[in-house]
Amino acid sequence: MVAGVIIRKGVMMKRQYRDSMTVGFALFAIFFGAGNLIFPPYLGFSAGRDWLSATGGFLLTDPFLAILTVVVTTKLGGRIDDIGRRVGVNFAKGLGVLTILLITSLVAVPRTAATVHEIAIAPNFPGISPVWTSIIFFSLTMYFVFNEGRVIDFIGNFLTPMLLITLAIFIIRVVFNPPGELSAPIVEGNQFIRGFMEGYQTMDALAAPLMAGIVVTDFVRRGYGHPEQSYHMVKKAGYIALALLIFVYSGLTYIGATMGSHFPASVTRVEILLGSFLQVFGGMGAVLIALIVTLACLTTSVGLTATCGDFFHSISNGRLSYKAIVLWSLVVSFLISLFTVDEIIIYAGPILEVIYPVMITLVLLSAVDQFIIYDMTYIGAVTGVLLMSIIEVASRLLGWTGFSQWLDHWIPLASIGLAWVMPAIILGIVFGLIGKYAAVGKQLADHNEVHTVYRA
Repeated sequence: MVAGVIIRKGVMMKRQYRDSMTVGFALFAIFFGAGNLIFPPYLGFSAGRDWLSATGGFLLTDPFLAILTVVVTTKLGGRIDDIGRRVGVNFAKGLGVLTILLITSLVAVPRTAATVHEIAIAPNFPGISPVWTSIIFFSLTMYFVFNEGRVIDFIGNFLTPMLLITLAIFIIRVVFNPPGELSAPIVEGNQFIRGFMEGYQTMDALAAPLMAGIVVTDFVRRGYGHPEQSYHMVKKAGYIALALLIFVYSGLTYIGATMGSHFPASVTRVEILLGSFLQVFGGMGAVLIALIVTLACLTTSVGLTATCGDFFHSISNGRLSYKAIVLWSLVVSFLISLFTVDEIIIYAGPILEVIYPVMITLVLLSAVDQFIIYDMTYIGAVTGVLLMSIIEVASRLLGWTGFSQWLDHWIPLASIGLAWVMPAIILGIVFGLIGKYAAVGKQLADHNEVHTVYRA
């Protein structure tokens, strides 16, 4: 009897280990799109010998924040709008819509096409216009979105191991045979904060609430239907994805740091990535990175475009056609993709500098959700973050140098780009007290029964 129980437990643990590994690798693949390849090498190149500090800031934004967001969203209910529900239903829906647009047609999807052109097409076929690259790329995206089948499954199943193995070889070769010495930072300033802000551009924390729903659904399909089971399996998968992402991001940042003597300070993110592969693999490097980036970008584009269609078809209760949404999404993506990768990054920067602090605040509060009784705490914190982030970004874009200096002098952490932290804390406390003593707004108990998957 005892032996039978032990055997069953052993079989169950083996199955849980296998499933957590499978989903953990899948979660890594979801987060590590080809676009993410371009950020760490450039960060390391700019930071030089201070690459470890820059890496620490980058890792805090991605993957730590992204994986934490997956776990927290699962804890709250597993849906994209659960992360903002204690601020308000309309706010949560609005945040979901903005997030979907940013990670699809406004930034992430057009960036995939621009990346393919600059890494795979331009170096090998310099006469081809980015217009033709985008036309062909998005035609393939539309075909696969409308005809899902074995092709995408095949690419997804084989691409991720190939990408991971290639990157591991790439990183290990550079660690044991660096192509250059670590030099002084090319870009001055606080390298940790630079890494932290560069991590915004991956947009993984914005995509994480959506990824949580996908992961939870997959675990339920695998037989982990109880909320407590699925929650703990998501955490295990998250740890695996976290370890893989830390290894890859740290390695790529170090590679960039060793390239200081090979490129001018004006080099772009794409040029650093392409040049690094050429330095390590020679002529084959261009072919290898072109193949990896093209396939990875195509699967990312297909997955995100299909997600956009599903999301808006769902929230409109079927009034908006899935195919019509996909077509409009691809038209917008096509137009934005005609800009360069760096131009897309620059245009997305101010938007992400406003929305990312909001997501960070919501995730950190939601991580201790069971201890926050009054919804007004969330409302106050988000209000403080939004106001200060908008003011800070606007003052920089409009050239209000004097006002920016005033902010740096009087607002704690403003000088390092974190002016929103103190307003979030102060207004969170003030609004929380208003919720408590004036009985304004909802309380934790009003949400527990309907939304929560697991609180422990």
